Amino acid sequence: MDWMLYVRSFIRVVEEGSFTAAARHLNTTSSALSKRIYMLEKRIGVQLLKRTTRSLTLTEAGSVFYQRSQVQLQEWQSLVDETRSVNQVPAGLLRIGAPLATGAKFLVRYLDEFLRQYPQIKVKLVTTAPGQLPDLNLDIFISRELEQLNSLSFKSSLLFQHQPEFFASPRYLELFGEPKTLEQLKQHNVLIWGEQTSRDVTLSNGQHITLSGNLSTTNPEMLTQAARYGMGILFTGRTIITEELNRGELIHILPELSMETTNVFAYYPKLDFEHTRTRLFLDYLRECLKQENKEPT
Repeated sequence: MDWMLYVRSFIRVVEEGSFTAAARHLNTTSSALSKRIYMLEKRIGVQLLKRTTRSLTLTEAGSVFYQRSQVQLQEWQSLVDETRSVNQVPAGLLRIGAPLATGAKFLVRYLDEFLRQYPQIKVKLVTTAPGQLPDLNLDIFISRELEQLNSLSFKSSLLFQHQPEFFASPRYLELFGEPKTLEQLKQHNVLIWGEQTSRDVTLSNGQHITLSGNLSTTNPEMLTQAARYGMGILFTGRTIITEELNRGELIHILPELSMETTNVFAYYPKLDFEHTRTRLFLDYLRECLKQENKEPT
């Protein structure tokens, strides 16, 4: 019995929702697929699919088998890709995760050049909402420190330090002037990352302040766009808005004020073998950050 063929057939049938559609993708017949699923069920000893003339649904056992078999096939493919990469060009799927802001405004700008350097590597970028834990099947997850991932199962590698500062567009400064002190800042409209239109923050000197404004969002692109359009003052890390700073669309203000520094880590599973793709991406990312830090700001 060809386990790989039968399991892949089962997964495709579930994903397509019918034997006919799955057969079309696998270049075979519905009857051949039906026979494979029957043989798989017979070998395992449980029914995986409920079949009627109009529908196809997973049994409880089938649902468990579907979820676990997907993970196992991904791990097997990673092992195959990793083994091939020893003597060949690095290839395969690299699964990267990050909070939405990090993925949208930080990671994505590095991916194009990385994929050009390694054309046989593909990237799946998964973003998480604030406070949401990552999928543990990812190859890399880039985030501020997460206690839940500080375990025997994961390694952590420091990438950079995130220290939010204050920025505004030339248009905003022309319309409303540039605040020079903390007291003046409180009179300005501050764009807020989060669910509320005010936010308590701690400055690097330990002082606690409340920032507020007329716009809050958890969409990082929208927040940056609002700052570019002159809707308010943005507080974020330079790493997130490198392109806007280089183009002069945002300007650093209040240089004597900054937030508490937080560390940003790359988390990746501990494995008996090290994924070439993971190592290549982390080395590439560190080199990009190193070069950016060398450039004058």
